[in-house]
Amino acid sequence: MTPSLTPAAMCQCFTLVSLCTSIADPNWIQISNGSDSNNKLIYGVAFTLHSAQNLTHTGLLGGVNGLGMRLLYTLAAMCYGAVLLSSSSFLLDFLGAGFSHSRLVSSLHVSTALLCLVVLGVSGACLYVIQQNVQKEALGPSPHTSGFSTLPGESFYIEILGLLFSVTAAAFSLCCPLEPIALNQDLSEESGDGEEERKPLIGGT
Repeated sequence: MTPSLTPAAMCQCFTLVSLCTSIADPNWIQISNGSDSNNKLIYGVAFTLHSAQNLTHTGLLGGVNGLGMRLLYTLAAMCYGAVLLSSSSFLLDFLGAGFSHSRLVSSLHVSTALLCLVVLGVSGACLYVIQQNVQKEALGPSPHTSGFSTLPGESFYIEILGLLFSVTAAAFSLCCPLEPIALNQDLSEESGDGEEERKPLIGGT
């Protein structure tokens, strides 16, 4: 297999960068206080990795076993799954597997795009759950969250960028499939032409 940076592989490379950046950035969902800009909570993939040390900040997620926390764990799993699919499709396409296994590579590109869409859906669902919990606490007996606003963080928008790159990679892979190069056939034709040219002329004096 000969390495080749096809348009699909290039777009998938940017998808992989966007996915890794969104995972490393902890701010998928941010809750800020309008009266105090320093009073802010952020939730994301990094929060799930250190959830044991953040037990006091899981109230707006519905608790340790709440729906919001389960959605965050699902978000983390989907993100790492998308990274696995993205890296696999990029490497196979870059190494030239698209010439001999075009269907496999195309299916990986499409699966990456679909999983990126699922990631955004799970993130949106988690944002909705947190918004509902903020409203419930604001209407409760201790309205300490009455001035809080819930917004998507920068990781959410980075993931949208990754989705656009993955959809573009899938489109390139489906609309511009790579055809295998028949090297053996070309070589045989060239050798045949050479033999015909080297044939001695018969007849004549």
